[in-house]
Amino acid sequence: MKTKIIKVIAGCILLASFTMSSFGQATVKTTEQCGKKPAKIEKNKVPTVVTETYFKEYPIISNEYWYGYPEFDYRNDWYGFNPYLFEYEHPGFYVVEFTKDKTPHKVIYSKSGEKIATHKKLDSELPKPVSDAIAKSEYSTWKMAKDKEEIFRDFEMDKIKVYKVEVEKGKEKHTLFYSSNGDLLKDKTMK
Repeated sequence: MKTKIIKVIAGCILLASFTMSSFGQATVKTTEQCGKKPAKIEKNKVPTVVTETYFKEYPIISNEYWYGYPEFDYRNDWYGFNPYLFEYEHPGFYVVEFTKDKTPHKVIYSKSGEKIATHKKLDSELPKPVSDAIAKSEYSTWKMAKDKEEIFRDFEMDKIKVYKVEVEKGKEKHTLFYSSNGDLLKDKTMK
């Protein structure tokens, strides 16, 4: 009899823990593996207010690709977009990739259609204050990646540009974010 009660209690505990873990898990599916491209979102699944805002600013772009992106604090870290982190079931934001004037762009929009930031591949040299800041930093001898980005924000005419640079030394990699006047805003260690 005692063995039966113990088995019933153990079964209830096992059932309760399974139920709690099932309900406790979020339905968010994200991808954050370097180099792995996430699944695209069909344009018709992007909120109309987002696509209308996009087409008002970029009316003649035809080969765009849409992705979902998880919630993040864009007011404080609007430039820190991680290109390998995507949310494709219940996105908090939308990212559209396209090419304009032979230059790759990524634009991030909120669900309500507000443009958060524009990431543009930088074909030219970094601004002199940024180059000088890197040359005077601990990363001056590190190898700089060929691809750099200019990130632009325009909230209520508060125009700000940030420059994203990736550096590596051996197995260590960092993504550096600089203001246009050469101030290091963020140093992110990459895995």
